[in-house]
Amino acid sequence: MKNAKVALLLFGSQFFYLLFLPIWFTFYGVSLMNIEQDGSFAGRMVLYAVGSYPVILMIAIVISWMSYHKYNWKKMLLVNSLPIVWIAPILFTFIFATMFGG
Repeated sequence: MKNAKVALLLFGSQFFYLLFLPIWFTFYGVSLMNIEQDGSFAGRMVLYAVGSYPVILMIAIVISWMSYHKYNWKKMLLVNSLPIVWIAPILFTFIFATMFGG
């Protein structure tokens, strides 16, 4: 291995991203049901943005490992953190709903 700490960071973060897929699937289903009723263009765009998580995740995993093997650490860390853009709002939604949902 080129750098054991960085490889462990990659394995750990990508394992977390993969564990998050069932939670994302639930959130996507709820979004799908709510936005289908609206039928607006903006609603469909939000649905496409939420639905793109698995695609972005796989692309980020591949590019991160390619950057790791090319010793391009900054690019690897930047690309590896891209799925957080999808995870953070979903986590905040679940936390907010749990705390204030009644």
